[in-house]
Amino acid sequence: MAMFPPRRWDDVRNDLRSDWDRTYLAYKRPWEEVQDDVRFGWEQGSNPRYLGAKFEDVEDELQKLWETSFPHARFEDWRYLKEAVRLGFDRAKQEHGETQLRQF
Repeated sequence: MAMFPPRRWDDVRNDLRSDWDRTYLAYKRPWEEVQDDVRFGWEQGSNPRYLGAKFEDVEDELQKLWETSFPHARFEDWRYLKEAVRLGFDRAKQEHGETQLRQF
């Protein structure tokens, strides 16, 4: 079986934008507002530290890490951005053959 190097953010950004625009319309947040959150999720889902982890199992830790990574946005409510973080995290896991994306 051939091994391919993991894709980088620039390789998946457009796919994730399409996923957000198609699947997460109910959140009424345009891609431009959530791109950094999705990227954060992608980077954490690609991090070996979270190998085998499900979003639900590490959500509290990711929230704390997000708050320290984006201190200027610390007043933003996690409830309104966690789905963007989850999208990136789950897609990274899918890329690495760990999980499937949630279906709505």
